[in-house]
Amino acid sequence: MTSLVLLDQALRLHDNPLLWYGARADGTAGEQRLVAVVCLDKSAFFSKQYGLARASLLRLQQQLQLISGTKQALARFNIGLVTLFGEPAAEISRLAMQLQASQIVAASPTGYREQQTLAKLSDRYQVTTIDVNSLLGTAALTPELSRLPDSFSAFRKQREPLLQVAPAVATYQPQPAQQWLTPEQSSVFYENFHQLAAFSQPSLPPGSDEQHALQRLDDYIWQQHAISHYKSSRNGLSGDYYASKFSAPLATGCLSARYCWQQILQYEQQIEANESTYWLKFELLWREFFRWQFRKYTNAWFSKHAIKGPLDFSPPTLTKARQEHFNNWCAGTTGVPFIDANMRLLNSTGLMSNRGRQNVASFLIHDLGVDWRLGAAYFEQRLLDYDVASNWGNWAYIAGSGNSGERQFNVIKQALSYDPEGDFVRAMLPELTAKGSLIHQPAAEVKVPEHWRNWLAKLTEKKL
Repeated sequence: MTSLVLLDQALRLHDNPLLWYGARADGTAGEQRLVAVVCLDKSAFFSKQYGLARASLLRLQQQLQLISGTKQALARFNIGLVTLFGEPAAEISRLAMQLQASQIVAASPTGYREQQTLAKLSDRYQVTTIDVNSLLGTAALTPELSRLPDSFSAFRKQREPLLQVAPAVATYQPQPAQQWLTPEQSSVFYENFHQLAAFSQPSLPPGSDEQHALQRLDDYIWQQHAISHYKSSRNGLSGDYYASKFSAPLATGCLSARYCWQQILQYEQQIEANESTYWLKFELLWREFFRWQFRKYTNAWFSKHAIKGPLDFSPPTLTKARQEHFNNWCAGTTGVPFIDANMRLLNSTGLMSNRGRQNVASFLIHDLGVDWRLGAAYFEQRLLDYDVASNWGNWAYIAGSGNSGERQFNVIKQALSYDPEGDFVRAMLPELTAKGSLIHQPAAEVKVPEHWRNWLAKLTEKKL
């Protein structure tokens, strides 16, 4: 029997049950040929939604870099990686027919598109899914979707204080019972992936692979002990250690959430447990919550009202004025320095701090009156740590269409709290020359909301 093992959501060798599929330590498994496969979804990287490109060149290059790194890592075990490009269900079906495969093994999907792909494949093939990217990925821990709380607090209380997490499996080692297609045998199936050659030269720095993800985890937790101050530093806007920066490798699947969790537990047991170590686990639990919410409500998250109100998938509409506002927000030219600095950071690096994300989202939705889905779509295009559940779930959260009431931030108050001397804004907007906190003064053409006025007055005070 031939089985295709889809690694799209798990481009790693550590804690990857997909790679162990069918393996038996004693070599007693029946005859089985395994084929490692990655399919780059053409629509997810080259199509548009609401008139916006779905992915930036940086995000595409990051994915190509990940695939290349995984291919090299697997080759060390004489495992080939078949790389496909196109519509996933069609490309995988074509490969299955060529290899006479009867089974497809894949990561349990979170996003609606991935769910639909596996549903199509299950009409013709036996599809087996393994939840390789969830903290609660074993049958004993899996939440019952019909009883899943829509409130994070209720979800957390269900699981705490003794939160159990599925154990990570060992880093993959070759097993005698497994017969993988070799790199030489796999090479004949690369015929449509060559179309991406023009995009393969990365313009982003090295680091988007499993090796660098594990190095970052070790450095942040064990070498720098930066986890010990995570709670107090996590609202920073830039720098190397204000946050863990695990989000991108977690989103792309080259870092296991379970392995990350267990490293935190080991640190707590061997070094110290404090509010900061707990808070990093708390953030991983937020990620988990959104993953299960997406499995519960599927495509409702792309409705205008998300999980609240009637389903409405009609595209966002903008007046001429709001279209201009949105364009300026995307470009980082709104005239509000704190917003523009964060957006220019996003555009140049593909990343933004959590504090920045909340503020630019609130500003777009509540101060500019733009449909939240446009902001979510722009973040999907730009973020190197794009994760469908975390991105769309958090945008709906700020808008009040998701798992809470709306969240509106006072941008000037936030700027004074988290960039009091304007150092971050000054670094991102070198054209601004105002001294100290005065750099947060909006441009003359900006229509100032009433709730900003008291905080704008503080810009001229000598002591903030």
